[in-house]
Amino acid sequence: MSRALDAVAENRAVDAWWRVLSRHPQQAHGVHEADAELVPWPGTSDLLAVTTDTIAEEIALGFYREPRTIGWMAATVSLSDLAAVGAEPVGVVLAVTLPRGTDESTREALAAGVEAACRACGTYVLGGDTNTGDATAVTATAVGRVPAGAAMTRTGARAGDALYVTGGLGAGGACAARAVLSLPDALYAERDYRPRARLAEGRLCAPFASACIDTSDGLVAALDQLGRLNDVGFEVDLAPSALLEPRARAVADALSVDPLAFLAQPHGEFELALTVPAGRTAALEAASRDAGVELARIGRVVDEPVLRFTAPRVRTLDGGRLRSLAEDLGRDARHYLAALLAELQRQ
Repeated sequence: MSRALDAVAENRAVDAWWRVLSRHPQQAHGVHEADAELVPWPGTSDLLAVTTDTIAEEIALGFYREPRTIGWMAATVSLSDLAAVGAEPVGVVLAVTLPRGTDESTREALAAGVEAACRACGTYVLGGDTNTGDATAVTATAVGRVPAGAAMTRTGARAGDALYVTGGLGAGGACAARAVLSLPDALYAERDYRPRARLAEGRLCAPFASACIDTSDGLVAALDQLGRLNDVGFEVDLAPSALLEPRARAVADALSVDPLAFLAQPHGEFELALTVPAGRTAALEAASRDAGVELARIGRVVDEPVLRFTAPRVRTLDGGRLRSLAEDLGRDARHYLAALLAELQRQ
């Protein structure tokens, strides 16, 4: 399996922009190396953390139909990037494009979703921009600050480090399956998908972690990217079904689908995946218990450049191949799901 970053379509697309654009000379990390961009905060020893993301493709694919979901996710996706670097949020700036003639109730529901997500994270909308276009799209730029020396990045993982996640996984897979397969609300409703950016968890873990990334693209993509950046591999000891949060597990069981599919598809759940040196694990686990923070140790970092699940049987995944499937198959979500399941059967 190639470990090169450019073996993955998304990484190639990002690199193409940086062949033209210039980076800040004091940026605290390289391309791909952090979930949020980190630059010095003028006049202080802190770092400014800033990130931006757009909700558009998920609407086009039918994953999000309710305006409140669109608003919630628009704020959450960028706030989750702040969480992955250990930042304290300052606020969110929005750019909203709506089709001409959108009714006021839709606008209000979308705004209510943004507000609810921000309140859940203890932050605010600072302002933004409104536009009219052919389709709905919402961009959120999140701004935060990190104390000097406390920022987490995606680099620093070493063989022997423990692997943790901040909560149950697979909610993104359940949400995608609901839309693609038209599942009944009794099994999984769109309103059931309300991931929360793990900001408090990120700040708690920052003093202990060697590397961190959020699972916005699913666990498999997160670990594959960490592996490529750090020239390491991962062994996950928990069975995929045990990693799923209860509602996602119920969907996988009802569909008789390989639970690993919910970890390998690219619509994630915005938990944090972090690596922790062996000498810090006891202190991290004690701190998480004291704070009432959910944290699960699920595996380890290994020297061999692999992504291996060891239970209930050993399965070694080609993370790059799995990550490129969606790009290769375009927007045909049903075809993609069938191809993903077939690929997992071979791995």
